[in-house]
Amino acid sequence: MAEDTDWVVHPHGELVPLAENLWRVEGKLPNMDLERCMVVARTTAGELVLHSAIAMDEAHMAELETLGTPKYLVVPNGWHRMDAPRYKARYPGLVVICPAKARSMVEQKVPVDGTYDDYASLDPEGTVRLEHFGAEKHMEGALIVKSADGVSLAFADSLFNVPHRPGCFWFVYGRLLGSSGGPRITLISRMMMLFTRSKAPYRDFLKRWAETREVVRLIPGHGDVVSEGAADVIAELAASL
Repeated sequence: MAEDTDWVVHPHGELVPLAENLWRVEGKLPNMDLERCMVVARTTAGELVLHSAIAMDEAHMAELETLGTPKYLVVPNGWHRMDAPRYKARYPGLVVICPAKARSMVEQKVPVDGTYDDYASLDPEGTVRLEHFGAEKHMEGALIVKSADGVSLAFADSLFNVPHRPGCFWFVYGRLLGSSGGPRITLISRMMMLFTRSKAPYRDFLKRWAETREVVRLIPGHGDVVSEGAADVIAELAASL
């Protein structure tokens, strides 16, 4: 539909560098008091991986293109798909990837070329990778980026890091539903895992990365980057499951 591919820009911030091959931009969600984030990773071939894409203004799109060639569009679940058709229309050569369990929902908006298993490594060196939290059950996975300073894990709705905020919306969505107040696996995510019986695969994923001590930052789908004690935070999240 035309409204899905028209280049509609909502307020957003700057492309913030996190490492030599990793950037993040935060933007507003329309009609909701919640921010979302796009992660941009660059492969060793200079190709860009766009995780949870956000349509940006032309100045920032030009800046994006100076970082590398947009090649992969990662739609991390069935809800983070709003700007996916816009990016596909702008860059028809983009390879669209999503978790296996989310494929039917994502394909309602944009054709999908493959799943995280089909595109597990996006360069030969394994610098940028995708991994399911149990392909047959969980509707999400993680983008894994290796940089000079260590490993970064980027999530969608499986990890929030939003501070408590005032107002009715944040009392209900934040405090009552457990979506605010530091790094956390939200009640909504826990209910999704209960419904799909996918808690154990996600817990195992977190425990494995906590034990490696290689992770230097966590990038939630909503909220601030965790860059202090990331491995300990992962261990605590795993224990909470």
